[in-house]
Amino acid sequence: MRRPHRLILDNTFLLLAEGYAWLPSLFRSTDRQVVRTRLLGKPTVALRGPDAVRFFYDDDHVSRRTALPEPILSTLFGHGGVQTLDGHAHRVRKELFVSLLEDPEGVEGLVAHVRAAWDELVRSWEDRSRAVVFDEASRVLARGVCRWAGLPLNDADAATSPAT
Repeated sequence: MRRPHRLILDNTFLLLAEGYAWLPSLFRSTDRQVVRTRLLGKPTVALRGPDAVRFFYDDDHVSRRTALPEPILSTLFGHGGVQTLDGHAHRVRKELFVSLLEDPEGVEGLVAHVRAAWDELVRSWEDRSRAVVFDEASRVLARGVCRWAGLPLNDADAATSPAT
């Protein structure tokens, strides 16, 4: 006996319209822990709950390398990010970030560096007639994180951040 075919609507437009609020809204419309949909015409599965977290972080179930569509890689996460690594490479890179953020002083230091970068930028706005906040924010975050990590970043390098 054949199972009836269920029509699964593409939710790309809703995702674009609602942004990060889209997925929580989708889950509020159902009591399920797994929701199937389509994004950019491709089948997509969203999971929630403790079992979903364990499933997602089990390397036998999920391949991060192929999980994200190209437009997301090129605009949001970037190529070669921890979100696209699998197995040992993923665990090593993730541990690097987690170990840095587990130390409360490390987090406070990061916040202080980013705050200082914002303060510097805001002072520079006095001499300008306009600023594109998205571009400015990307430079502030780059400056703050690089200072926190002890990596040199000069103004020319910050000015050529990917968002510009």
